Amino acid sequence: MSSAHASRLKEKAASFPDSPGVYFMKSAKGRILYVGKAKNLFARVRSYVQRPDALDVKTASLMRITETMEYIATDTEVEALVLECTLIKEHRPRYNIRLKDDKRYPYLKLTRQERFPRLFLVRRMENDGAEYFGPFTDTNAVRRTLRTIRTIFPLRDCREPRPGRIAGRECLNFHIGRCKAPCTGRIDEKEYREIVEEVRLFLKGKARRLGESIRDRMWRLSRMKRYEEAAAARDQAAAYEKISQRQRAATPLGADEDFVALAREGNLSCGTVMKIRDGAIHGRESFFVPAPASESDTVVFEAFFELYYHGATDVPPRIHVPAAFSDEGLVAEWLSAKRGGRVRISAPRKGEKRALLRLAFKNAELQLASETRSKATRVPALRDLKAALGLASTPERIEAYDISNIQGADAVGSMAAFESGAPCPSRYRHFRIREVRGSDDYAMIREVLARRFSSLKEGKERPPDLIVIDGGKGQVSAARRAMDELGVSLIPLVGLAKRNEEIYLDGRKEPLVLPRRSLALRLLQRARDEAHRFAIEYHRKLRSKGLRRSELNEIPGIGEKRKTALLLEFGSLEALRKAPAEEIAGIAGIGIKTAKRIYEFLHQK
Repeated sequence: MSSAHASRLKEKAASFPDSPGVYFMKSAKGRILYVGKAKNLFARVRSYVQRPDALDVKTASLMRITETMEYIATDTEVEALVLECTLIKEHRPRYNIRLKDDKRYPYLKLTRQERFPRLFLVRRMENDGAEYFGPFTDTNAVRRTLRTIRTIFPLRDCREPRPGRIAGRECLNFHIGRCKAPCTGRIDEKEYREIVEEVRLFLKGKARRLGESIRDRMWRLSRMKRYEEAAAARDQAAAYEKISQRQRAATPLGADEDFVALAREGNLSCGTVMKIRDGAIHGRESFFVPAPASESDTVVFEAFFELYYHGATDVPPRIHVPAAFSDEGLVAEWLSAKRGGRVRISAPRKGEKRALLRLAFKNAELQLASETRSKATRVPALRDLKAALGLASTPERIEAYDISNIQGADAVGSMAAFESGAPCPSRYRHFRIREVRGSDDYAMIREVLARRFSSLKEGKERPPDLIVIDGGKGQVSAARRAMDELGVSLIPLVGLAKRNEEIYLDGRKEPLVLPRRSLALRLLQRARDEAHRFAIEYHRKLRSKGLRRSELNEIPGIGEKRKTALLLEFGSLEALRKAPAEEIAGIAGIGIKTAKRIYEFLHQK
């Protein structure tokens, strides 16, 4: 750090107030490099500029590239703590410890602000009056939970805030017992809210209260002689009882507690939160935390703890940690305000609580070991790929592209991104084909790459080290033309054909064939398959939207149930159009009169 640079920072630090708040270091381009909180902003920031020779390596590196420092004063330390976590999640500063990929963690959203609430998966919380549960680290597990909830609790899943797809008609979910049809008044708001409260208890792990609630509803319905609904409540109670029996008892007193542990290896850590609700293990969430090996265990653990509970929606009255906090009183005050009740933080030394803390640590170790083994496999694969393709550098960033369409309809492109040999879903992209008509895959590839690299040229992201196209020589040539036109011809480009898994290199006539067990080939296959899966997923989504806008909606007497039956039987509107009226009449619920009406309508079109 030059003397002029140091003088500028000292002068800036002298203007900081002696109050609580958050400070942040900025680069010459205005990018936030580091965010910190302080009880006394002036004293804290002065420690960075008074004796540069006394700084550790990481802090010295930070100060060398810090161009300016700014602050936001707060009234209390608790406000500073909350603001620090918010700014770290929003700006993801390079020098802060943060949760890996924390923008991607899913939540379950319960729209309690609506008359008839819905439950669905989202990627971010908003201040919209809804109730959120999470964050969760396993998206597949969350989707399974959502399916389980919809099996047991008949909440509506219409996408609109107001219930009902077609006014006055129940949807298919009603007929299979998955919805109570509030759209047609088959359940009133009060009874529907009872089901919503049971879903809340389920998500909070309140097994005993939930069981009592369902049984109370069952007996109440029985006394009202609504026997069919009482039987449904009985089946609901049995289904929940079966699920809750799988949970392992943890504490005999039925307490609500969290056990938080952290395992470290090199520059990667794994924090685990084990949740005990009503005395049973309700779940476990693990988060990877990249942090320099030079950082102490205490600093990394406290950073993980604060970031996790900043985004958490469920804070229990007691949280157990491996060792006492440096600012335990401040953190407890913050969590108590967040929970709306007292929160105690303790570090158990023996007994059952210590055993559960060791169990949380063991889970963190296992998750970290699994990630380390996976990373150890990825490094040789990247090395082999570099050698096999004759690349000048290791392809740390790989982008794979694919096109999906059926005879040109709803054509889409997709991009899957890999970093250090692992998928990076937060960087995946969809492209809806706008300019190409018909089934011209080559033109579609040119359009997708042109749009992608036009955005890259703005400098918002680093370009990839390797581009993989799903296809052969023709697709590679089309991609190269698009890249040449945009001035990005120096990026290596390959195509991977599905039939014989041949690799087509740009500028080489004959394809490259690698052994089937080659790590390099497997990495290319995984990238190609991810792009293909992502494209198919998006294409299906667009097709389903098209089905909801089907011409069948225009035919009098054809509702959701009949439309679904027709499309399930024939697969598409075109296949239905080719079918004779007699064949259409063979579908359950479609008579010859209705079949003739459908046939005449489709052939008039």
